[in-house]
Amino acid sequence: MKLLTAIAVAALSLPFGANAFAQTTSSGLTRAEVIAQLQQAQAEGLVPTSKSDYPPTAAEIARNREIYAIQHGTHGTAAIHTAGMPAAHPVSE
Repeated sequence: MKLLTAIAVAALSLPFGANAFAQTTSSGLTRAEVIAQLQQAQAEGLVPTSKSDYPPTAAEIARNREIYAIQHGTHGTAAIHTAGMPAAHPVSE
């Protein structure tokens, strides 16, 4: 009798347990979209920034843009403009 009860409980719990692992909603952004947004923020000079100095100052944004331009070989080309922020000026070498 106990075996029959255990089998019945197991058979009834299977459909309910399977739904617990089913993914029903999308997570929003894809990995590629998040990477593209991060790269854009780096190019605009918005990241990296320190936790104690948020939001970043115009000087920090200009410095980050300059570092990004040097690291990615765009040093000396047209700077990226964001709304209300001055473009970084290339440093002469």
